[in-house]
Amino acid sequence: MSAPKAFFSLGFGIALWLSAPVLHALPFTDTVVSFTPGDNGSHDSGYGVEDDSGGIYTGLSGEGVFDARAVTALDGAVLALGGAVGTPGYITLHFSDGEVVDGSGADLRLYDTFSFQDGFNLEISADGTHFMNAFFSAGDLLYFKCSPEKPCTADVDIAGLQLDAFSYLRITAAGDSAQGFPEAYTLDAVEALHYRSTTVPEPGTLALFGLAAVGLAFVRRRKD
Repeated sequence: MSAPKAFFSLGFGIALWLSAPVLHALPFTDTVVSFTPGDNGSHDSGYGVEDDSGGIYTGLSGEGVFDARAVTALDGAVLALGGAVGTPGYITLHFSDGEVVDGSGADLRLYDTFSFQDGFNLEISADGTHFMNAFFSAGDLLYFKCSPEKPCTADVDIAGLQLDAFSYLRITAAGDSAQGFPEAYTLDAVEALHYRSTTVPEPGTLALFGLAAVGLAFVRRRKD
């Protein structure tokens, strides 16, 4: 293969590889759209951030405190939704640069890394407006060994649902939940197990396309 052809093939191949939607694992929800703490009718509903990260988490913590950093990384800091009795708390999260897709087996994993295995209800949405029920966990207050070292996880498979891809999800305290701070479902992070990136190509990627086009033009001119 001549040098111009090799140059074109390499540049074009790299550009396609960088710009194509990519299926990969391990991204976590990175954006909190909204959070409404639970209300149990008293001055304090037990919601807030409990930090058991051992110094990894650098955000705010304490009863009655909200910090999005507690639920956008798997670090041992949890947000208690509050409202184990009364009105349950709920949080809406978003994958900002892609979407969870239906793959083989579980597609989403939720992490609870504090004490009791609290119950919750999960809804999902493709547009952030229309949500549908996707999963329910009743909780188990006889199990109280959730920790950063041995997290309590809930795996969700969207096979059979009307959505085959989504980027928004809403978690609501439900089922059996511990009372008193940190109260109700204690969320650490949400991980996509099957994921499609929708990131727009960066300027560097577009530059590679330009170089590939120049190489193609050069090859054609040589032929002429």
